[in-house]
Amino acid sequence: MPLFDRYLIVDWSGAGAPARGANSLWACLAEQHGQGARVLWLENFPTRAQFMSRLLAVVEETTQAGKRLLAGFDFAFGYPAGAALRLAGRADWRKLWHKIATEVQDLPDNSNNRFELASRWNATHFAGEPRFWGRPHQHRYADLGDKKPPAPTTPPFAFRRSESFAKGAKSVWQMSYNGSVGGQTLLGIARLSRFLDESGHGERISVWPFQTGFAERFEKPVVFAEIYPSLFPLTECHAVRDAAQVATVVKIFARYDENDRLARLFAPPPMLGEEERAIAIAEEGWVLGIGHEKLECAA
Repeated sequence: MPLFDRYLIVDWSGAGAPARGANSLWACLAEQHGQGARVLWLENFPTRAQFMSRLLAVVEETTQAGKRLLAGFDFAFGYPAGAALRLAGRADWRKLWHKIATEVQDLPDNSNNRFELASRWNATHFAGEPRFWGRPHQHRYADLGDKKPPAPTTPPFAFRRSESFAKGAKSVWQMSYNGSVGGQTLLGIARLSRFLDESGHGERISVWPFQTGFAERFEKPVVFAEIYPSLFPLTECHAVRDAAQVATVVKIFARYDENDRLARLFAPPPMLGEEERAIAIAEEGWVLGIGHEKLECAA
């Protein structure tokens, strides 16, 4: 029996103004429909605020219908071990999410303070050994440089454990330039943290693997997970690559689930020891699918 009835895959965006097309926010919703998935919609959202309104509607519709939803987001759910302690005072993912949500400003038109915040945190939490780097060339920030700083000698380091297994993955500390994910991560975590606290549906949602461990079955009807679409070869065609990726991943997950394979992607990655699993669950998180590539190929 499938774990989920519906699958929402989101290609997030750190845009500072409303945007459409390439490098903007795309999302695709599909549901189990007999032999394969039926795509309900594939849409391009010009702002994060507009998408969050749609997310609320999807969660409400799904839970009211007594169905189950997997929502996958392509930004990091955590930072390298040691970051939560430095930034939030405790090695705990939820404490860090609250810290980020409190200090990130992300307005309905996508204008936000991600670069100012990264600069300030470099000065206040990483003085003398900055972690955040990268900025628009036309802007200047007192403590946010345009070049990658020397590798840190103390935690947190540049990469999470999961990223060392994802080909081409960028560091969450990189805030700008090609492929950067730092801005998306700050804005995405802030949005999801507020959603858990303010939507009225927080008790129906589990954030994997933080609240579930590496479980293969879930008590709550909605699961949020971090994804990395580049793990999967494109099978769908679209003029915009981001759209093709979300359409591809949503169908792959639905097919895996129909064949009782999706549950195994949530299982403990075989390369992690007990201590590394504990770190992933407490603060770093994990990317759904990493460690199970042979299973994916077989599917």
